[in-house]
Amino acid sequence: MRHTSTNTILEQEQPLSQSLLWQLQRQFFAQQGINAWNHNTVPHYVTSNPFIANAYAKVVFGFLRDWQSAIDPTQPLYILELGAGSGRFAYHFLKQFWDFFPHSTLRHIPIKYILSDFSESNLQYWRTHPFLQPYFQQGILDIAHFDAQHDQSLTLHFANQTHTSLKNPLIVLANYFFDCLPQDVFTLKQQQLHASLVTLTLRENSEFRIQNSELHFDDPDLIHHLAVSYTDRPITPHYYADVDYNHLLQHYQQHLTDTTFLLPVVGLDCLRNLRRLSGDRLLFLSGDKGYSQLEDLRNRSKPHMVFHGSCFSLMVNYHAMGQYTSHQGGQALHTPHHHASLNISAFLFGQPPTQYTETRHAYQDAIVNTSPDDFFNLKKALDPHCDRLSLEHAIAYIRLSGYDAKIFLACFPSFMAHAKSVFNAQRQELIQLIHNVWETYYPIGEPEDLAFQLGKILVSLQEYYTAAKYFQQSLKFQGLQPETLDYLSQCYHHLGETEAALYCIHQTQLLQAIT
Repeated sequence: MRHTSTNTILEQEQPLSQSLLWQLQRQFFAQQGINAWNHNTVPHYVTSNPFIANAYAKVVFGFLRDWQSAIDPTQPLYILELGAGSGRFAYHFLKQFWDFFPHSTLRHIPIKYILSDFSESNLQYWRTHPFLQPYFQQGILDIAHFDAQHDQSLTLHFANQTHTSLKNPLIVLANYFFDCLPQDVFTLKQQQLHASLVTLTLRENSEFRIQNSELHFDDPDLIHHLAVSYTDRPITPHYYADVDYNHLLQHYQQHLTDTTFLLPVVGLDCLRNLRRLSGDRLLFLSGDKGYSQLEDLRNRSKPHMVFHGSCFSLMVNYHAMGQYTSHQGGQALHTPHHHASLNISAFLFGQPPTQYTETRHAYQDAIVNTSPDDFFNLKKALDPHCDRLSLEHAIAYIRLSGYDAKIFLACFPSFMAHAKSVFNAQRQELIQLIHNVWETYYPIGEPEDLAFQLGKILVSLQEYYTAAKYFQQSLKFQGLQPETLDYLSQCYHHLGETEAALYCIHQTQLLQAIT
């Protein structure tokens, strides 16, 4: 760190992958834990909903069908989720996958899902989450401290096992993962390749406090006080010690002109380590904002960092990962059309007996034809109108979504408006839909009180016994709330449980007296 007359230079002309920015990034996630997601600081809905989980489950099942004759049924086959965050995607996946897998012809394969992250606070959150406990107890879910930037082995917490090589093929899922990992930047000018090196300075007139002439990198707010600039330095295509990465640079030098592109060097390191772990029998399925076609990389300017609270994300060069995969003898699957919000690519290694016929078919069906990105795009268009949908349309929308709690809450005004006038068949459909939404729900401490809203609809349907169950769930997750206790007392009154109703009224009065 050095000072000039106007600002403080933290680092000068460093490769982006080696920048101090990533230290701040890791510090943010280590400190925030679950608060990064339940405060909606880090976007996650598009990659953590039942619809995308169902799509992934289909691709995973296709991969299992391709490998089924070569799988050792005496050893687990692992599904490893990298950077699993809140655990919400995993929960949706488990719900979707285990809805059909135990009834399939592949049910003899011992599947185990692994939640992984480098943040110990996230691992502790999963260990104690009540909705995950049944899966832990059944032995189909485990957790692992796994640092994608460094680790080459996999240590399972509950199984108390460390693996440096696996007996069966490996499935890896990684959503909104690569966009937060170190990357390098390169610029092409008139066929000359340049490394775009980063200089970080403390912004002029920044109010960030420097104590004893030292910056404190454990302060996540520091990142908002930094200015990022790039300096282009000519290089040869033999820039890296790694021949595979140099091959990618040569490819872009031959096929692109006057543009800037990112190279996901740590992502590629991670992919290589997982290939070793799996014995080169690997499905790597990943969804993120990024580019998968060469055309997407043309005429690009310096990368734009998108900030989420005190962390940031970059676009992901899935095209480079695909080129690496193909060059290593694997197969890369990309959607042929451009995405609106989410690019989902699959990278396949190994030679199953079917040459990945089933995996490719599942990818075409679940990722291309019924795209999670298309569904999310339609959801955004429907969001302003959800409260005015007819009951039939609202029910159809919830079913299509996979009983998504977020979409249900958006449609809640419509359900309340129609609940008292439904005919009997619709009444039963609505009650079943309410149960399915709750069964699919995974709470992470967000302010929305789903159980309370479900209970209100059931009260309108005069289903007081069931409504009381949901109000009890609301009290369990949200604590004592006067409005919830008031509704619960009404339920007990209609059920003839006078003592319980009076108790709720008394608790409500005590709370109101305190406030």
